[in-house]
Amino acid sequence: MMKFRAIAIATVALGGSLGLMGAEAVAAPSTATASVQRVGVTAAAPSCVKVTKTHQGEGYKAFKVKNNCSGTKHLRGIFKYGYDSSCHAVKKGKTDLLSSMQPWVDYDKVVTC
Repeated sequence: MMKFRAIAIATVALGGSLGLMGAEAVAAPSTATASVQRVGVTAAAPSCVKVTKTHQGEGYKAFKVKNNCSGTKHLRGIFKYGYDSSCHAVKKGKTDLLSSMQPWVDYDKVVTC
């Protein structure tokens, strides 16, 4: 009987301490701009950016983007079923390749970053 009581007390104590570990206070950002800077805002690529679906060597899918806008655009390739490309700064009149390093991904879209 004493052994059972000791196990029950240990189980309750362990369960209670695990429950308290997850309870953590998190403060909201003080301003709206602080949260935007941390998360990042993405939107569809502007119409002045020409997007073409293409392939790299060994079948890796990529977006070829040409910036026909009046200034530099920051763009990211979004892919289904895998990792997205990194954010690329594409200068006015320049072309860049936004690719995923996974051969099984599928095309989704190009967004600003």
